[in-house]
Amino acid sequence: MKKTRGIGIALALAMASFSSVSVADHSPERMMSNMHSYAELSMTGKLGRFNVDFAKFGDMPSGKTTIVKNKQFDEFLSDKMNIAAIVIKGGEIVFERYNEKQGIDSNTPLHGMSMSKTATGAAIGHLLCEGKIFSLDDTPSRYSKFLATTPFANVKIRNILQMNSGVSPLGRGDEKKFNRKSRGMRQFEGKASIREALAFYTKAARTQGDKMNYHSTDSLTLSVLVEDVAGISLSQVFYENIYKKFGKSGYMHWTSDKTGTTLGFADLVMTAQDWANFGNFLMQEKKKKSCLGNFFSEGVNAAVETGKSNGSKYGYQSWVFDVSGQPTMTMQGHGGQFAVLDEVTDTVLLLISMNEKYKSGNLFSRVNKFAERLNK
Repeated sequence: MKKTRGIGIALALAMASFSSVSVADHSPERMMSNMHSYAELSMTGKLGRFNVDFAKFGDMPSGKTTIVKNKQFDEFLSDKMNIAAIVIKGGEIVFERYNEKQGIDSNTPLHGMSMSKTATGAAIGHLLCEGKIFSLDDTPSRYSKFLATTPFANVKIRNILQMNSGVSPLGRGDEKKFNRKSRGMRQFEGKASIREALAFYTKAARTQGDKMNYHSTDSLTLSVLVEDVAGISLSQVFYENIYKKFGKSGYMHWTSDKTGTTLGFADLVMTAQDWANFGNFLMQEKKKKSCLGNFFSEGVNAAVETGKSNGSKYGYQSWVFDVSGQPTMTMQGHGGQFAVLDEVTDTVLLLISMNEKYKSGNLFSRVNKFAERLNK
């Protein structure tokens, strides 16, 4: 891998960021230093000053770097906040750019933030298609002795996939505590445990299926469920059964707790090309109506209301936006990371950003319009 900055500089910035704020904070400077810290995690073993566990698959990318120019797309995708942008049409990359000023290229592994949730959802879909999970109307207690002791015990897997478990109180005010315990950061340094984090809740806040609440605990529950069903970690299930079908670089890493349980709500790190290829893989599965594709299509068709002004809904660990009048599966990350899967035009738009505020509009309110512009 070409070093985008000296490791010392990147780590110094990351230490300041991770030691003083939540990982979810995403000012451009903090986001960029966090991106570098995540890119180098498999070499340093640290996020900032904290030792963090992870699972690594393959060797760090070191091949020839690539770009694909397209003046039309560059006009609105080359924003200074953009880290990487890729457009795939008909299975081919027709646009590919990287923020060279920030030292990013096609070999740089990039943190997808909450786009990682869709990988978690894909692992659930895989186990369903393999018959290891019998029905999405089953509850975790059928498969996991641990989850049978939690408020998630009798929640339908379907509702957990849609952030509709009813376990977490409305809002995200307590989410940092769960995230830090899962990674082993701040007051939980050296004590990372996803199961202990889930045990913070002793009862559900409301009835399942009543109201969607975007919260990391539902994704953490899915991670434990995958592990208890498959007997191996979520990251390994994803790598062996899904990544190998689309990954070109051959490399990924994913944060875990001290026992090896994968951090299902974030922290999957892949190259931008692999993120775009993941989106294209899922889109093609949906178009082919494969078992996995039908799983995600069901999530789109049955997506629940989010109450957000951008009109988005939530499917199976992925968002749904209206693109050219069609409900469209979209992976989304908190800091401005998106993969829009436009089946009608066979187009995938990947954006990995250090901030969502582009000159052409805020990504969270206009990413569907960005996707529509690709086919005008």
